[in-house]
Amino acid sequence: MEPNDKSLDPESVRRRTALFYKFVWPHRNLIYSLCIRYTYCQEDIADNYNEVLVNFFKYMDTYDPQRSIQTWLHIVTKRFVADLNHRNSQFKRSDDIDVQQISGNLLCEDGPPASVMGLDNYRELYSDDILLALDSLRPIYREALLLQQAGYKLGEIMEITFRRGSLRVRNIETVKSRLFLAKQQMRKIITRDGDKREE
Repeated sequence: MEPNDKSLDPESVRRRTALFYKFVWPHRNLIYSLCIRYTYCQEDIADNYNEVLVNFFKYMDTYDPQRSIQTWLHIVTKRFVADLNHRNSQFKRSDDIDVQQISGNLLCEDGPPASVMGLDNYRELYSDDILLALDSLRPIYREALLLQQAGYKLGEIMEITFRRGSLRVRNIETVKSRLFLAKQQMRKIITRDGDKREE
């Protein structure tokens, strides 16, 4: 969404905020249960729930108060989660590279736990072949991938990269795209076992 979009007009934001808290927010538990029911991958439930809420906020003006709010919430959530399932499936492949899984020397006996892996210490934790592959990535792709490997969810990666200035607008689709391209590039350089591919 562009910064000059009409939906960012302060009056529009105030109106949609009021409608959101009047009609949607009181039913957030229903929406979450619908996300659980319709989301294919359990790990995506929280992300899908957040995206569904954002979608409701963006399009609050389309709700007709003459209609049943629960029916409307159900229909919109089901359709939007189905779309998210489809989009998420485009970014998940059976041969996706998980850097932590393939790094045989991820930790030394007295090294830090994997949960403290971050952008400042990852070089100490990965093999030379994996580091070579990571170094070949554009910084914005490497950053997203390393944050994911450190255990951050899509929404958290979006917030971190936005705060760091490498993401101009909060957009989870941009994060997904960066992760997809990072893994695609990694697959060209290293095998699933973390070894450099033969030329």
